[in-house]
Amino acid sequence: TAEKDPKKIFGIAVLFSFIAVAFAEYIFPTQSSVFTVALVTMLFLPLFQRLFEIEEKKDYKLHSNLFKRHEELFVVFGSFFLGLVVAMSAIYVFFPTMRGAFSLQEGWYTSNGMMAGQATGDGAFSAFFINNSQVLLMMFLLSIIFGAGAVFILAWNASIIAVYVGFVINSFIRSGVSPELAYVLGVPAGVGSIALHGVPEIGAYIIGAFAGGMLSVGVIRERFKGHFNQIFTDSLIFLAAAEALIILAAMLEAYV
Repeated sequence: TAEKDPKKIFGIAVLFSFIAVAFAEYIFPTQSSVFTVALVTMLFLPLFQRLFEIEEKKDYKLHSNLFKRHEELFVVFGSFFLGLVVAMSAIYVFFPTMRGAFSLQEGWYTSNGMMAGQATGDGAFSAFFINNSQVLLMMFLLSIIFGAGAVFILAWNASIIAVYVGFVINSFIRSGVSPELAYVLGVPAGVGSIALHGVPEIGAYIIGAFAGGMLSVGVIRERFKGHFNQIFTDSLIFLAAAEALIILAAMLEAYV
């Protein structure tokens, strides 16, 4: 159902975001930033684990193109990610009493100097490339060990972007725009301002999560037999493609 109608995943991601923030603020108010992401992960983990199992069973003769064969799952991941960004940015703007759920994300921007503007040049490219490659590798390993475990890092990155979008929306509000109109304008403005490097970067993380998740399911189901060799090869191809996107994203962020 998720692969046939990914819009439902978008709606569920919005709903689960509100649920996660509410429970995190109520149960662990001082640690709600991490607990929010953890709850979102717990809510979605069974779904993505099942999706990996479905993808692993797909007939290799159905589509010779590796990416075409699994394109539905990429769309589901994208809908999940976008739903989290839209919902969490709304919570950040319209429910200021719940901003404790984003304190670590705000601190991330402050500690990295993001509020003052991005660095550029060769040094910036190296920093972006190394940092993002480390995140990609961590997502790949998390997916291998925990199946769909990389959902946690995807949810964390979604919350980071949501806070940035919240900054943009609040800037519209401070300029005199009504909160509702500011949100309508701020979401596409905020997402669009980082889309050039953000799309390939997030795409790389999604592909890396998928590569690890498929390999994890392959090990469990095939036990190094059957078409495990094909799964292993596909995972390496996905990982290489993800790293290529990381390089592209680092170049766009540092030089464009």
